[in-house]
Amino acid sequence: PLWATRSAAADQAAAAVSASGDGRNDMAALNSRRLSLPTKLTDRLLAGIVPSATAAVSNSPVPARATASSNGNNGDWTLDPNLAPAPEYVRSMAQPPLAPAKRAFSNADQFVETMLPLAKEAAARIGVDPVMLAAQAALETGWGKSIMRQQDGSSSHNLFGIKAAGSWKGAEARAITSEFRDGKMVKETADFRSYDSYADSFHDLVSLLQNNNRYKEVVNSADKPEQFVKELQKAGYATDPDYASKISQIAKQMKSYQTYAAASGSSTTL
Repeated sequence: PLWATRSAAADQAAAAVSASGDGRNDMAALNSRRLSLPTKLTDRLLAGIVPSATAAVSNSPVPARATASSNGNNGDWTLDPNLAPAPEYVRSMAQPPLAPAKRAFSNADQFVETMLPLAKEAAARIGVDPVMLAAQAALETGWGKSIMRQQDGSSSHNLFGIKAAGSWKGAEARAITSEFRDGKMVKETADFRSYDSYADSFHDLVSLLQNNNRYKEVVNSADKPEQFVKELQKAGYATDPDYASKISQIAKQMKSYQTYAAASGSSTTL
């Protein structure tokens, strides 16, 4: 490259001045060498003069979001982070408007403490382990860090990414989603249901499963947690091919949390 040629020429000039023995001029040689350094950042990176930013970029976690499914009138969506930080359960959707800071959860523990009691009543309607519903909510919202807002800035309380389609007459929240289409991710804008509370979101999910024939096998397998999430994925609730396994992994984490909470005297148990 050009900078290498210039550097070599400068070194030769400096050596000539030093070898002459007369009128030694180290400053002139130093200035000549400085002028020979590559001016373009790309050349300097190649020369090893400045560190590359590649490592910093690769180590930065990129929250992902859940994807939406176009199947059915309810327009269900999901997967995708994780947002969660761990790749096992990150979401795969473009960042939607988040809930105001006062609605956010400071950490995963706070999310679990809040959601498990709310999930219990709704889960009892179909006989599913409430941990599975709470785990699904964690996957959909990145442990509560990515909850859509309504136009007025208030929280939509939408934990499961259920779209505002069909017979829905309630409030709505709009978000940009990333859908899996023919194996590729594409961005789309969609309207999602908005609720008055997180409890309403849990109950609406259960109502959706009960009232849509598409999810008949999901409800029938409610007493088998692992099969429950597999049937949910099979029914097309999410376009992510690993949706069921991600929910199961999060559920295991929550089970561990329950064990710890019980040992420490916490009241958050199921």
